[in-house]
Amino acid sequence: MRFLIFIFSFILFNPCANAFVVKKYEKTPKSMSTISNIVSRYNQKKVMKNLRDFVSCCRPSRLPGTDGHKKSADWIVSKIKQMDTSGESVLTVEEFDPDIDYAIEFYNNDFQTKIASRYQANSPEYKKWKGFTDSVLTTLKSFKGLKGKNIIWEKKGLLTPDEVIVLGAHYDTIVYNSKTFQVDPRADMPGADDNGTGVATLLSMIEILSELNLAKTVRIIFFDFQELAFLGSRAYVEKNQADLKKNMAAYLNVEMLGNDTKLFDKTKKLRNYKAYIRKTNDIGHAKDKKIAETIIQGGKQGGSAMRWEIMANSYDNSDHSNFWRKGLTAVAFTQDLENDYNSEKHHTSNDFAETVNQKSFYYAFRSLTSGVLGWNYDLIR
Repeated sequence: MRFLIFIFSFILFNPCANAFVVKKYEKTPKSMSTISNIVSRYNQKKVMKNLRDFVSCCRPSRLPGTDGHKKSADWIVSKIKQMDTSGESVLTVEEFDPDIDYAIEFYNNDFQTKIASRYQANSPEYKKWKGFTDSVLTTLKSFKGLKGKNIIWEKKGLLTPDEVIVLGAHYDTIVYNSKTFQVDPRADMPGADDNGTGVATLLSMIEILSELNLAKTVRIIFFDFQELAFLGSRAYVEKNQADLKKNMAAYLNVEMLGNDTKLFDKTKKLRNYKAYIRKTNDIGHAKDKKIAETIIQGGKQGGSAMRWEIMANSYDNSDHSNFWRKGLTAVAFTQDLENDYNSEKHHTSNDFAETVNQKSFYYAFRSLTSGVLGWNYDLIR
């Protein structure tokens, strides 16, 4: 009886007891079916637990300058260390000074180009967007003096370590008042879909990758200061652009994977997400398209039911835009923004884990993880 109690206590209190483990013969996958078996064992409950734990850790807000924001960076670092005990990866925190002056100029130019040039100053549309812009500028000015933290996990490939795929997800949050359309810095900001789903996807991926003998290098970045002018990824690309141009195969932006409805979807479909790339006449379009097709095909061969549509419209409202500006290959994997936009919860205090479509979120995780692994071992056909 005492022996059974000891075993139960060990399993309950040992943090490694429930760790994800890959079998020895699976360490270097030789087929997409092996990859499918590995990824499918990382079940929906585990992915959702990572999401819920992240959202819970840092309440009520992950807005820069808040206690929750500081906790979120510390929590991600701690979680990675708990998940990856292999000793074969490198975890670093790159501290940076957010370029607030650039962000202020960014929003001023955006207002002048898209609003002031089209609407009269006394029109409702002008007033709405002027109020929005002023509140953003006030928020940005309150960030002056703050440091940002980009959290970087990397595992070198054993065969071609200089061939690198980079994945990123931002971890900060913001809320806009639904009536005034202005930043509400005092509001609760759970940010489950935006972008807890991206963070949970990449954390889950790290736990799997840490168990494998990778052929090529995988780098995963949790970006800070994304919600206003994508300052975390801007700082990272500016600092590392020479290395990125030399070695990076592509950047995959992972954001908002939890909203999927049939009722509000204009096409009345489920599991129809988007992979956004540059327009057909833009330099870099062909490379964006090729890596998007590769990752999507890997997801299909890995057994995911997610259906990604490649959208060549140069959608640039996230971190991948900073990679495009430097001529780097990048794709944004996210929900269907044209047909099933999450307007009721996006950037509101109602963005809870409970509102996420768990099945679609899990399919997206499986698709991206299978695609990255298929690319890594050159198994996608």
